[in-house]
Formats: sequence, C-alpha cells, structure tokens
Amino acid sequence: MIIKLKVGICATLIFPLLFLFSEETPLEKLVKHLTKITSNYPQEKIHIHTDKPYYVVGEEIWLKTYLVTAEKNEPSYLSKILYVELVDKDNVIRKKLTLPVQSGLAKGNMSLIDSVSSGNFRLRAYTNYMRNFGESFFFEKLITIGKVTEPDIVNKVNSKKTELDVQFFPEGGNLVNEIRSKIAIKAVTNDGLSAQIKGFIENQRKEKVAIFETQHAGMGVFAFSPKPNETYKAIVLLHNGQTKSFNLPRSENSGQTLAVNLQGDNVSVKISNSKNLLNLDEFYVVAQANGVVYNSFRSVADNPNLIATIPKSTFPNGVVHFTLFNKEFVPIAERLAFINHQNTLKFNITNKAISDSLDNKSLLNFLVTDNNDNTVDGNFSVSVTDAEKVLIDEDDETTIISNLLLTSDLRGYIEKPNYYFNNVNAEKVAHLDALMLTQGWRRFNWKQVATFEEPKISYRPEQSLEITGQVTSLAGKPKENAKVIVFSNSKGFSFLLDTLSDVKGNFVFDRLDVPDSASFIIQSKAEKNNVNVNLRLRPDPTIEYNKFPKVERDISKYIADTKLMFEELNKHNLLDKGILLNTVKIEGKKNYRPLLNVANSANLSGVADAVVKSDKLQYETNILNALSKIPGVLVRNGMAVRASSRTISITSSEPIPMLIIYDGAKFDQRQDPSFLSTTNPADIEGIEVLTSNYNTSVHGPDGYFGIIFITTKFGRTNNKNLKTNTAVLKNFGFSATKDFYIPAFENPKLSEKIRDVRSTIYWNPNVNTNVEGQASFSFYNAETAGVYRVTVEGMDAFGNIGRTVYTYQAK
Repeated sequence: MIIKLKVGICATLIFPLLFLFSEETPLEKLVKHLTKITSNYPQEKIHIHTDKPYYVVGEEIWLKTYLVTAEKNEPSYLSKILYVELVDKDNVIRKKLTLPVQSGLAKGNMSLIDSVSSGNFRLRAYTNYMRNFGESFFFEKLITIGKVTEPDIVNKVNSKKTELDVQFFPEGGNLVNEIRSKIAIKAVTNDGLSAQIKGFIENQRKEKVAIFETQHAGMGVFAFSPKPNETYKAIVLLHNGQTKSFNLPRSENSGQTLAVNLQGDNVSVKISNSKNLLNLDEFYVVAQANGVVYNSFRSVADNPNLIATIPKSTFPNGVVHFTLFNKEFVPIAERLAFINHQNTLKFNITNKAISDSLDNKSLLNFLVTDNNDNTVDGNFSVSVTDAEKVLIDEDDETTIISNLLLTSDLRGYIEKPNYYFNNVNAEKVAHLDALMLTQGWRRFNWKQVATFEEPKISYRPEQSLEITGQVTSLAGKPKENAKVIVFSNSKGFSFLLDTLSDVKGNFVFDRLDVPDSASFIIQSKAEKNNVNVNLRLRPDPTIEYNKFPKVERDISKYIADTKLMFEELNKHNLLDKGILLNTVKIEGKKNYRPLLNVANSANLSGVADAVVKSDKLQYETNILNALSKIPGVLVRNGMAVRASSRTISITSSEPIPMLIIYDGAKFDQRQDPSFLSTTNPADIEGIEVLTSNYNTSVHGPDGYFGIIFITTKFGRTNNKNLKTNTAVLKNFGFSATKDFYIPAFENPKLSEKIRDVRSTIYWNPNVNTNVEGQASFSFYNAETAGVYRVTVEGMDAFGNIGRTVYTYQAK
C-alpha cells in the first residue's frame, strides 16, 4: 500500500501565533537551530573566471574572482581580502596573490615568467574566514602550463598498469531486504579518471539478479530488491574477455530507505519501511540547500511506503539535500538532488558591430535580462580568445554556473562539470541525477546541529590586511600582555607598530596599508622579567590532498602558436628577458656580476661579489649547482665553502662552510649538509654571494668564512634557527595588478612594426551593465584569421548568475 501526501511550501513555515498556544515541536527546534547557524555563521563561495584554461611560461593568467554567500550566491560583504594560489603537483605553492575585495569582486593577474615549471597546476582561492569550514570549500580549478622550450609536452597519465575500482552507492545510503532500491555505480581507474563498464549482479548461488552499464563519466544506475540471507557480487565484464568481481554493500534485515525522483514540476520523496517497523516510531524529513530549510515534515511509519510530493518551485537552483531522521534526530538516510530551473541570466546581442577584418576594431553591445525579462544591473568579466589557438571543450569548462550551483557543493573531482548545463536535455538530467546518487556530503555536521552545537570559529573575516599570531612561553603556555612589535624598512617603506597579546596570547595588527611585497620583522618579549617567549605567525592553510586526477592535456599546438608570438615580440626587443625561446645548456663557470640587488634581501649593505637571480636559477636543478659556477666558491662534502686557505678549521682539516642567511635567518650548513642540494631553485628570488674581504668585513665575525644571502619568493620563513621570539614576514601586501595590454593600432608606426598574433585578444574583468541592462566593450582583432570566441560571465546584486559564449569569424 502506498500513501501519497501533497506537501506544499507551507510545510516548512512555523507560524508565530502557534508559539502562543503550544510548545515548539522537536522538528521546529531543529529547523530553528539550523536557521540560526546559517544566519550567524554564513559561509562563502568563490568563483574565478580566467581568460583561458591553459598557458605558457611567459604569459599572464588574467583572472576575475566572484566572492558570494553560499546561501543565495549574492555578493559577500563578509571578507575584504581574498587569496589566490598556484599549486603544483607536489602540493607546493608556486605563486600567490593577495587581492582586495569590493562588493564581492576582485581582479588580478598572475605572471608566469620566472619560476613555474610545465605541468598541471591547481588554481586555488579562499578567504581567511573560509578556513573555518575546511579546505574542501576552497575554489579549485585545473590549469595546464607549458614551456616553449618543451614544445611536445603532453601531460600524460603514468603508463602504469590500469587498475579498475568500482563503487556502489545505494540510494539514501543503505540497502534493506525486500525493499527495491536504486543503486548508483561509479567506475574509475587508478589515475582517477572514469571508466565505462557493464556487467551483472549475482547472488551466492551464481544466479543473475540484475544487469548494469555505465552511461556517462563512469556512472550508471540500476535497481533490485535484496533478499534475506543472501550476499551479492557485481561481475564486471572487462574488454579482454575476463571478469572482475566486487562485493555489493550488505543489506539490512530491517530499516527505512529514502528515494527521491524528479517528476515534471514536482519532487517525489518516497519513504519505504520494513514490515517490523510499521506503527512503531515517527520519523522526520528535512530538505535544505546550503543550510536553508525549504521543506520539512513529520510522519509515522504506518504504511510500507509513503510518498510526499513537493513542488519544484519550493527549492532554489542547485543541490538540495533530503535527509531522513529517526525520532532521536539521528540521520539514517540522505539523498542529494539537483534542481535546475534553467533561469540563469540571459544575454542578447542587441547591436552587433563586430568587425570581421583583421586589425580592425570591434564593438560589442549586449543586453542582460533575468528569467522574467527584467533588465539586470550587474558586473561581468569578458574574455576574447582566438578559438583556433585556444581550443576549449565547453563541457570541461569551470563556469560560474557549474561552479556556484554544482561543484562548490560537492566534494572531490567532477569530470566535465559544464556538461550538465551545456544544451540540457533529458539524458543529461538523468546523468546529473546519477552524479547526485554518488555524493553524500554537506556543508555542516548534522550531529552537531541535532545536539544544538555551534560551529567553532577560529578565523574571522578579514576587513583589511592583518598580521596575526600567538605568543607563548617556551613550554607552550599562552602569554598574556606580551608586547609585540612589528617593523619594516623595505623598498623605502618605513613602518613601526606595537600591541599587547590577549589572554590567549593572540595578537593582531590590522587595518594595514602596505605596498606590494613589503617585508616585516615581528618580535615579542614577555612583559615581566624579560623572559624568552615563542612567537608564531598564523600559518597558511594546509594542502592536504589533490582532488584532481592525472588529466592528460595535449597543448603542444598552443605552445607552438605562443612561441611564434614570443618570437615576434623578441624581434622588437619587447619580450620579457625571463622568457626562454630555446633550450639553453649552461656549462662551466659563470661570471654572475652583481648588477642588481635582490628585492627584499636581508643583505642590508646592498653589495655582493656575485648575484644569481631567479631568471638564471630556472636553468639549475638545485642551488648548489648554481653556487659551484661562481668564482670564489667551492663545493666540499655537499656544502658551499669560500675558496681560501683561511677557511680551514684549526681543529680539523675540513673547510668551514660559508654562512647562509636564509630570508634573514642565519643557518649553519653543517647542521644540514643537504640543505643547498635539496632546496628548490624555483622557490628562490635571488642569491647574493659575499667572498671578498671588503664585502664580508662589514658583517663582522659572521663574514669571516663568506656569506650567502638566499631570498625566497614566498612569505613567511619556516627556518628553525630564528630566535623563538622573532618571525620574518616577506612579500606581504596587496598584489600589484596590471591592466590588460590592448594594442593601439591607430598608431600606424606600431601596426607596421609588430605583427599581432595573440591568443587572448581581449580581457576586461570589470564590465558593468547600466539600469537598462546594457553594456558595451571594444577591442582590436589580431592579425590571425579564424574564429574568435567571446565569453562573458557575471552576476547581479541578488545572486542571479549567467554566462554566454559568442563566436564570430575574422578573415
């Protein structure tokens, strides 16, 4: 027997007058507490629009960030600072931007000139406040970077033996005997990529009870009813004619299952009960999205099946969580469903003035409206690329729609996320539902909600640049009222502030107005007896895992096209000197003349006998190799020593190594003889070597055996040899941003001189529509014939988001 209920929007409403006459029900208390958590601890999401999906060293990554509330995708006004990082395959941060946020928006660029190797990278973005909820909520996007010196690069999966893994996900999370349930399949290989499979389900008597086949991205769905006292295996038919078996999850003899089906304009929620549970206990169902409850109801298991029908219009766009609770509010089943009203912003080309002639100026006017055809006052970013150089798979794009509505609410890697939004049809809706069946993750812990706990907030939203940390005793006990001083004298920037630590030893310097790449020293002493203390700066977020599989991307054609552009610039001496056009082999001693000092160096004297900057270090496998090519430096036992008889120790025949000053911290090579050979040259901004008596004498006894100043590109030093009450903070401040270069072809001399073969034709991170929903922008076509691709993304102040792609032919 099936009991059907019609559940309207009012199912979630708690009328104030009701409280005058009755006590809150347990369900009302739960919903009220979840509403309180969502209101008091709002969460943030980030989307980044880049000008293209892959690059070559020597280019810029042009980017626009959208910081929104998780609840409604409206611009977030919580955080005013946002961080963007480029993370390599070894989970090392190679580049980092600190960007100011205004009304949820920020723009920036990341230079790929001096240190980045080729391969797949993660573009990661977060706010300090987002750290409270775990790095799984950070924005991440796969970026491929090549080099013109490696034209045939293909980021290939390792050629190891392919291993198949198949997982099975019962709808709602569990199988119950005698209840027919859907089971989702997810098949992946050991490289993390999907695999298409087919096979069948058999019981312990080898009887076939169901068949299955994946449909998209290694996912598929089948259904069957498990029987008591039986076990089941999935038999996968391999391409070589062999089979591989996998155990199905065990079924329970008693329980409830939760099923959700999207049917036209309604959502059907089905609760199935074992016979032994009938008329025993009540249960609850809560439907929420990003912490906002849109529907909830209570019922009693008085029938084997209960179906509740809820209008789709009840829910917003995106992932909706349906959770089944028992009477103690312990979640016993959960199902995700995706609601797609297909009501994102609409873009219309209203006055097309696109020039199809090379070098000519194009003007693009467009009109933006919402689903009700109301004009939209919003902010958008625009990228124009040569589609024949920048080959883009629209299904594989990380768009503002696929990210904010889908992937930001799911854990792990989602293959080709925009597939589910690109030309939507019934088949793609079914494929998206299969994806939902394989997910079971939420933005909060139901156990904490049910026990009325509140989230622990350790990181507050940043309203300005801050230097924060903690002062403790040497034994680790927090020190209250410890005086903390921060000072700087870098790049002509003088700065001195002090403060006191609070009862937990924490200190903060906020509302800082700091130029790009300033360096600071932070020191502390306890207020009484001048005793030693420990001072620690707030650590950066950890990088615990890489959710991206070993994706293969062949960008060799793009590298070849980019090399032509670099060669054209090089003809006219416009190419950045850090860009290599050919593979260079370096042999023998090099005369590194100290022409320029290293930015942010601790070498305050400003003089050195040799300087090795990052553009030279990129050719080296390690720092020791670079030092061995400098006159006056020898390598002994893996350490750098000064080439002088005076470096011999009087207690042994071994030479005394040169002193290393690493980001301002003194380091004795004898403590770690492998230090120079294991330090990554890509992390180093520059090396200054002092070997002459004249240059070393100004440093007193420290300079007797020679000094090597090493300055890194990254912020905080983690050197253990710093005094415990001192910390060094380097490259602090808002990242400097550039404006996208647009050739001025009105200048006939310039147009005759340089052949324009760019791949990114135009980038504008800040296009605003007026109150009538209109905006325009103009740009010059390059000198390459072919298809040009215009991509527009953005949003309005009410959380309405949109994207459009427009192409035209230049000839």
